[in-house]
Amino acid sequence: MKKLKDYLFPAIVIAGIGLFALSGRTDATGADYVYDGEPEIIAATFSSAWCSSCKILKPRLAEVIPDFTDDPVKFVEFDFTFGQRAEIAEQAEQEGLEEIYPRFKGATGFTLLVDADTGEIIDMLTIKHSKKAMRAVIAQAVAAAALPSELAAP
Repeated sequence: MKKLKDYLFPAIVIAGIGLFALSGRTDATGADYVYDGEPEIIAATFSSAWCSSCKILKPRLAEVIPDFTDDPVKFVEFDFTFGQRAEIAEQAEQEGLEEIYPRFKGATGFTLLVDADTGEIIDMLTIKHSKKAMRAVIAQAVAAAALPSELAAP
């Protein structure tokens, strides 16, 4: 009986991790609310399952994301639950974030708002932002990215 317990628990844990990794989770990434056109802003969330800040940020952000379905914002997530994998770097490159990704890889608990055209970080969302503040910051980033470049910065 003891031998069964010694093998059963690790087998269940490994199976659970495998299912979790293959599940294609999209809980707070906004995959259900992706803007159909060319995005002006990329909202890149750096997260992991073990991040305590993420447990506050992601549900809050998930409630805000539907407000931007008609705006040129693309919500993506870089999930470091299982470490800094090559797939995450590839995803960053596909999103046009290959310049930003190396500076932030492995860090978690925030969402960067990036101008999709210039790659410039416009702002950052953290657990310090309420849902109302998140909405305002994202709307402001969209407005700033929509300005012609000669008007955007003095």
